[in-house]
Amino acid sequence: MNSPGATEIRIDDHRTTLSDGGTPEVVVAVGARGLAEGLFRHDPPMPYEIERAIDRVEDALAATGLKQAVRGDLLTCEPQVHALLGLRAHGDRVTRDEVELRFQRMASASLGYRGSGDGLTADPAPAALLILRECMQHLGYAGVQREDG
Repeated sequence: MNSPGATEIRIDDHRTTLSDGGTPEVVVAVGARGLAEGLFRHDPPMPYEIERAIDRVEDALAATGLKQAVRGDLLTCEPQVHALLGLRAHGDRVTRDEVELRFQRMASASLGYRGSGDGLTADPAPAALLILRECMQHLGYAGVQREDG
Protein backbone atom coordinates (compact mmCIF):
# COMPACT_ATOMS: atom_id res chain seq x y z
CA MET A 1 0.00 0.00 0.00
CA ASN A 2 1.34 3.41 -0.95
CA SER A 3 1.97 6.14 1.61
CA PRO A 4 -0.76 8.82 1.67
CA GLY A 5 -0.22 11.24 -1.21
CA ALA A 6 2.43 8.99 -2.77
CA THR A 7 2.38 7.49 -6.25
CA GLU A 8 4.29 4.45 -7.41
CA ILE A 9 6.25 5.01 -10.62
CA ARG A 10 7.47 2.18 -12.83
CA ILE A 11 9.70 3.17 -15.72
CA ASP A 12 9.66 0.22 -18.08
CA ASP A 13 11.38 -0.12 -21.44
CA HIS A 14 8.57 1.44 -23.46
CA ARG A 15 6.14 2.94 -20.97
CA THR A 16 5.95 4.56 -17.57
CA THR A 17 3.16 3.70 -15.16
CA LEU A 18 1.88 5.87 -12.30
CA SER A 19 -0.28 4.25 -9.63
CA ASP A 20 -1.56 5.80 -6.41
CA GLY A 21 -3.19 2.59 -5.23
CA GLY A 22 -6.72 3.96 -5.54
CA THR A 23 -7.53 5.32 -8.97
CA PRO A 24 -6.75 3.40 -12.16
CA GLU A 25 -3.12 3.35 -13.22
CA VAL A 26 -2.00 6.05 -15.62
CA VAL A 27 0.19 4.87 -18.47
CA VAL A 28 2.59 7.37 -19.99
CA ALA A 29 3.52 6.16 -23.47
CA VAL A 30 7.27 6.56 -23.07
CA GLY A 31 9.87 4.37 -21.36
CA ALA A 32 13.57 4.61 -20.65
CA ARG A 33 14.94 2.09 -23.15
CA GLY A 34 12.67 3.24 -25.98
CA LEU A 35 13.58 6.87 -25.36
CA ALA A 36 17.30 6.11 -25.17
CA GLU A 37 17.37 3.86 -28.22
CA GLY A 38 15.12 6.16 -30.24
CA LEU A 39 16.75 9.49 -29.48
CA PHE A 40 20.11 9.19 -27.73
CA ARG A 41 22.92 8.60 -30.23
CA HIS A 42 25.75 9.80 -27.97
CA ASP A 43 26.97 9.02 -24.45
CA PRO A 44 26.29 11.36 -22.80
CA PRO A 45 23.36 12.51 -24.94
CA MET A 46 23.91 15.68 -26.95
CA PRO A 47 21.88 18.81 -26.02
CA TYR A 48 19.60 18.48 -29.06
CA GLU A 49 18.95 14.81 -28.18
CA ILE A 50 17.97 15.82 -24.65
CA GLU A 51 15.63 18.53 -26.00
CA ARG A 52 13.94 16.06 -28.36
CA ALA A 53 13.54 13.60 -25.49
CA ILE A 54 12.03 16.31 -23.24
CA ASP A 55 9.54 17.14 -26.01
CA ARG A 56 8.61 13.46 -26.38
CA VAL A 57 8.05 13.02 -22.64
CA GLU A 58 6.08 16.27 -22.35
CA ASP A 59 3.83 15.15 -25.22
CA ALA A 60 3.30 11.75 -23.59
CA LEU A 61 2.46 13.39 -20.24
CA ALA A 62 0.01 15.78 -21.91
CA ALA A 63 -1.70 12.83 -23.62
CA THR A 64 -2.54 11.31 -20.20
CA GLY A 65 -4.76 14.27 -19.33
CA LEU A 66 -3.12 14.68 -15.92
CA LYS A 67 -2.82 18.29 -14.84
CA GLN A 68 -0.20 20.05 -12.73
CA ALA A 69 -1.14 19.77 -9.06
CA VAL A 70 0.52 19.62 -5.66
CA ARG A 71 1.34 15.95 -5.23
CA GLY A 72 3.31 13.85 -2.79
CA ASP A 73 6.29 11.70 -3.62
CA LEU A 74 6.96 9.19 -6.34
CA LEU A 75 7.82 5.74 -4.96
CA THR A 76 10.19 3.53 -6.91
CA CYS A 77 11.18 -0.12 -6.53
CA GLU A 78 13.61 0.02 -9.45
CA PRO A 79 17.28 -0.72 -8.65
CA GLN A 80 18.44 1.39 -11.62
CA VAL A 81 16.61 4.46 -10.26
CA HIS A 82 17.85 3.73 -6.73
CA ALA A 83 21.44 3.71 -8.00
CA LEU A 84 20.94 6.73 -10.23
CA LEU A 85 19.63 8.84 -7.35
CA GLY A 86 21.77 7.36 -4.56
CA LEU A 87 18.80 5.86 -2.73
CA ARG A 88 20.56 3.23 -0.65
CA ALA A 89 17.92 2.12 1.86
CA HIS A 90 14.16 1.72 2.04
CA GLY A 91 12.60 5.14 2.65
CA ASP A 92 15.58 7.16 1.38
CA ARG A 93 14.31 10.24 -0.41
CA VAL A 94 15.48 12.93 -2.79
CA THR A 95 13.62 16.14 -3.48
CA ARG A 96 12.53 17.56 -6.82
CA ASP A 97 15.43 20.04 -6.53
CA GLU A 98 17.92 17.20 -6.05
CA VAL A 99 16.54 15.40 -9.13
CA GLU A 100 16.82 18.67 -11.05
CA LEU A 101 20.45 19.06 -9.91
CA ARG A 102 21.23 15.53 -11.11
CA PHE A 103 19.54 16.33 -14.44
CA GLN A 104 21.58 19.53 -14.76
CA ARG A 105 24.75 17.50 -14.22
CA MET A 106 23.71 15.34 -17.17
CA ALA A 107 22.99 18.43 -19.25
CA SER A 108 26.41 19.84 -18.34
CA ALA A 109 28.04 16.57 -19.41
CA SER A 110 26.21 16.88 -22.74
CA LEU A 111 27.93 20.23 -23.21
CA GLY A 112 31.33 18.66 -22.67
CA TYR A 113 32.02 19.46 -19.02
CA ARG A 114 34.17 16.58 -17.83
CA GLY A 115 33.12 14.80 -14.67
CA SER A 116 29.63 16.31 -14.77
CA GLY A 117 27.86 13.11 -15.75
CA ASP A 118 29.38 10.71 -13.26
CA GLY A 119 27.13 7.69 -12.90
CA LEU A 120 25.01 8.53 -15.95
CA THR A 121 26.68 6.36 -18.58
CA ALA A 122 24.35 3.33 -18.51
CA ASP A 123 22.25 3.34 -21.69
CA PRO A 124 18.72 3.95 -20.30
CA ALA A 125 19.86 5.84 -17.18
CA PRO A 126 19.78 9.34 -18.71
CA ALA A 127 16.35 8.60 -20.15
CA ALA A 128 15.02 7.36 -16.80
CA LEU A 129 16.34 10.50 -15.11
CA LEU A 130 14.71 12.67 -17.75
CA ILE A 131 11.36 10.88 -17.35
CA LEU A 132 11.49 11.31 -13.56
CA ARG A 133 12.36 14.98 -13.88
CA GLU A 134 9.57 15.69 -16.35
CA CYS A 135 6.97 13.84 -14.24
CA MET A 136 8.01 15.84 -11.20
CA GLN A 137 8.05 19.19 -12.98
CA HIS A 138 4.88 18.82 -15.04
CA LEU A 139 2.74 16.86 -12.60
CA GLY A 140 3.89 18.43 -9.31
CA TYR A 141 5.56 15.57 -7.45
CA ALA A 142 7.69 16.72 -4.51
CA GLY A 143 10.30 13.96 -4.32
CA VAL A 144 11.29 10.38 -5.04
CA GLN A 145 11.42 7.69 -2.35
CA ARG A 146 12.97 4.25 -2.41
CA GLU A 147 10.58 1.38 -1.95
CA ASP A 148 11.75 -2.21 -1.81
CA GLY A 149 9.45 -4.63 -3.51
